[in-house]
Amino acid sequence: MTTLWLVVLALLLATLFCLVPPLLRRPPGSDDAPGFPPDDASDAGVRAFYLAQRDQLRRDLNDGALTPQAHARADEELQRALLQDLALRSGPGACRGGQRAGIAAACLLTVAVPVAAVLLYGQLGNPRAAAMLALPQAAEPHAAQAGNDMALAINALAQRLRAAPDDVDGWYMLARSYETLGRYNDAVAAYQQVLRRVPGQPAVLADLADALLSARQGRPDEDSIAAVAQALEAEPDQPKALALAGMMALRRGDAAEALTHWERLQALLPPDSEAARQIQTNISQARAMASTPGAPGPPPATSPSAAPAATAATTAAATTATTPAAPARISGQARIAEALRGQVRPADTVFILARPVDGPRMPVAILRMRVADLPHAFVLDDSTAMSPDATLSKAGTVRVEIRVSPSGNAAAQAGDLSGVLNDVATRAEGLELVADTVVR
Repeated sequence: MTTLWLVVLALLLATLFCLVPPLLRRPPGSDDAPGFPPDDASDAGVRAFYLAQRDQLRRDLNDGALTPQAHARADEELQRALLQDLALRSGPGACRGGQRAGIAAACLLTVAVPVAAVLLYGQLGNPRAAAMLALPQAAEPHAAQAGNDMALAINALAQRLRAAPDDVDGWYMLARSYETLGRYNDAVAAYQQVLRRVPGQPAVLADLADALLSARQGRPDEDSIAAVAQALEAEPDQPKALALAGMMALRRGDAAEALTHWERLQALLPPDSEAARQIQTNISQARAMASTPGAPGPPPATSPSAAPAATAATTAAATTATTPAAPARISGQARIAEALRGQVRPADTVFILARPVDGPRMPVAILRMRVADLPHAFVLDDSTAMSPDATLSKAGTVRVEIRVSPSGNAAAQAGDLSGVLNDVATRAEGLELVADTVVR
C-alpha cells in the first residue's frame, strides 16, 4: 500500500511541476539578463539599444559572418522583440497584475489538483484496491488450472456435504468422482462415509474394496479382502464383488477359487457385453493356470488395470449385470496417433469421456486407464457415470473425448494429448477415437 501512495504522490508532483513553474515566470522583457535592455530604460533608450543591435547585424552581414537569409531572419526577430518590449512598457501595471494572477493561479492549482484527484478517485475508482494490494493473492481454483468444470463441480459437492453430511447420495457421488480423478484415498474416505450412514450395502462395499485396491496398485490388503467378503456374504451375486474376489484369488495363486467366482459372474452378464468378453479372457487364463500344477500366479501389477482380472477393466463393466442390457452404450477403439506416440510414457494417464453437446459440460460417462493399455477397446455406458442423476441414457448427442495426461490431473494442461469425436449418438459402435492433437 505504501508503494502505491508513493507512486500517486510522485505523479501529483510531476503534474504540478508541469503546471506551476510557467505561471511563476516573469513576463518576457522583464529579465535583466544580458541581451535585454534594463527595466528602468526609457523608450528612447530602448530604441537606441535595438538600433545598435541592428547595426551589429548589418556589420556581420558585410563581414560575411551572416548569410543574407540569416540576416533577414535575425532582423525580423529583433523588430518583433522591440515592438513587444515597447508594448509591455506602456502598461507596467497590467504586467504586474498578470504576474500576480499567475502566482495566485499557481497557489490554487497546488491545492486544487491533489484535492480533485482524491475526490475523483473516491467517486469513480475503487478505494479498496489499495488495501487489496496488501493482501496475498488467493490461489486459483482447480478450474483455473485448466478451467475444468468437473473439478469445480467436485469441489462444490465436497463443500455442500460439509454443510449437509447426511446426504448419502452426495457422498456416493463424491466417492465416484474422486476415483475418476485418481484420488483413491479420498474416494475410500467418501465410501466409508456412505457405509456409516447405510451399513452393509453390498454394492458400496464392493466399491470401497475397488478403491482400496486402486490406492495400493492392485495389491489386496486386509481391508479390501474384508470388504469383498462382506459384500458377497450380503449378496452372493454382487457383480463387482465377484470380479474382485476372482482377481484376489488369482493373485495369490488360487486359480480354482478364481474360476468359481468368475464363472458365477459370467452367468450373470449379457453374453455380448464387453464385461462378458473380459471375464471370458480371465477365465481362460485361470484355466490355463489350473491345468499347470505349480504354475506361479500373475506378477504384481503396477495398477489394477494391469492385472488379469483388472478392477478398472472388469468391475466397472461388471456392474451392468444388474440389468439385462444397458439403455445407452458407446463403444469403439481408443489409441494414440503414431506421430505422437513418442511424446508419452507408458504410465501416463488416459481419460475417455462423453460430454453432452447441449447443456452442462459435466461428463456423463468417463473411463480412466494408462497409455500402456492402448490401443484399447472402450465402452461408455451408465455404469461409467459420475452421478446417478447425470448418465449417458439421459443425454442426447454427446462429444466423445480422449485425453492423455502426463500429470494424471483431470484438468486439461498444456502438453496433454487430445482427440474429439463430435455429435455422437448414445448407441454408437465401432468408433475410432484417436489422441492426435497437442493441447496448447
